[in-house]
Amino acid sequence: MSRMDMLLFSVIGVVLLIGLARLLGFARRPALVDAGQAARVAADALPGFQPGDVAVSRDGAGALVAGHDGRVALVRMLGDRFVVRPLVKPLVARAGAVLRVRPDEAMFPETTLDLGEAAASAWAARL
Repeated sequence: MSRMDMLLFSVIGVVLLIGLARLLGFARRPALVDAGQAARVAADALPGFQPGDVAVSRDGAGALVAGHDGRVALVRMLGDRFVVRPLVKPLVARAGAVLRVRPDEAMFPETTLDLGEAAASAWAARL
C-alpha cells in the first residue's frame, strides 16, 4: 500500500467519523425554547435565585432573567450547554431590537440578544 493510499483511507475515515457524529446529533447546538426553560436554567445555576421576569432572544441562544431579589442573570449558549452569569455592572449597548451585553467578567464573551424593540429598550434601562 502506497503512502497516497494510506492518506486517502485516513481522510475517508475522518470524513466518515464526522458524518457519523453529525447523524448521532453531536453537532447540535442547544436552544432555549421558552421563558420557563431559561428561568429553570438560571435557578439551577445560581443558589437562592428566584426567577421573575424573563426575556428570551428570538434565536433561543440566550436570555435575561430578573430575580425577585433584584439580581439579573444572563443565560447563554456556550459550546453544547448553557451557562449562567449574574450581571453586576455589565456593559450594555442597544441597537433597535438587539441588545448587546458584556458581563463584568473578563473572559466571558459578549452576548447578542434579539429581544424585540420594546423588550430591548426595557432591559437596557433595567441593566
